[in-house]
Amino acid sequence: MNHGLACLALVVGNAAWAQTTTSVQNGDWSDPSTWDCNCVPEVVDAVVVHQVRIAGNTFLFQRVHVMPVGSLVMDAFFSVAIMDTVINDGLMDLIGDIDVDWALFNNATIHIEGVIHNDALLVMGGPDALLTTDNIGNYGTIEGEGRICVVGFSENTGTIQGQIDFCDLTPTVSSSPFIDVNTGTVAGSVTFCEAGSCGPTHVATRVGGLAEVRIGPVPAQDVLVVDAPSGASIALRDAIGNTVRSLLLQGDGPFLIEVTQMSSGAYVAEIRVGAERRMLRLLIER
Repeated sequence: MNHGLACLALVVGNAAWAQTTTSVQNGDWSDPSTWDCNCVPEVVDAVVVHQVRIAGNTFLFQRVHVMPVGSLVMDAFFSVAIMDTVINDGLMDLIGDIDVDWALFNNATIHIEGVIHNDALLVMGGPDALLTTDNIGNYGTIEGEGRICVVGFSENTGTIQGQIDFCDLTPTVSSSPFIDVNTGTVAGSVTFCEAGSCGPTHVATRVGGLAEVRIGPVPAQDVLVVDAPSGASIALRDAIGNTVRSLLLQGDGPFLIEVTQMSSGAYVAEIRVGAERRMLRLLIER
């Protein structure tokens, strides 16, 4: 039995955790009234059977189980570090940087507006398991069965194995594996967009009124030309999601952004106008 399946068996076999608290109503993670213990589950294991909202940078030092009727959501950009086992059988709809430093088991749907860094173990739990994300960096192990859909940047320095269908909607390579940066191991059982793009609705939720935004040239050397509405904000993020440049576009476009201080490589431009958001890939070469 491989490491991931062994961990899964251990988790399932240990369903009756010693200390658990269960959500009793929709509410914030940090609100004691959300939980049956009338406390914030900072140490005890948490079972989510309602819509529970994360509203700040959070370390999950306990086991978290999102049940089929439950959801764990974020509606603003925060950072979440998974320091124990998180099992998702419902919905996780997150905005921000998600760091998997222990184990994440996804048996249902995870949707991330931002970047997921897998430094440990990510297990997809079946053919209907789906993870959609703007950007992904895998530095540990991804395994199991299911679909992973990436809108922007993808990087693998670890291992991807099992019956994973990996679909980067904006690939920068023309041969398998279709991962923007791959210095790791990809098993022969891994497929690439076998189930189709698996992401049209994911992309559509981000385009909105920003459908005509353009950024180039690709590759760029010293200057980026951005065709976007005045008042839009733009953040340039590197391969692991760090913001290296941000500014507010004001006046009449197109706008020129000087990038001579940025290193060569692949980046993602996040453009926002109000609640609308779009991610575009860009490449800097010198």
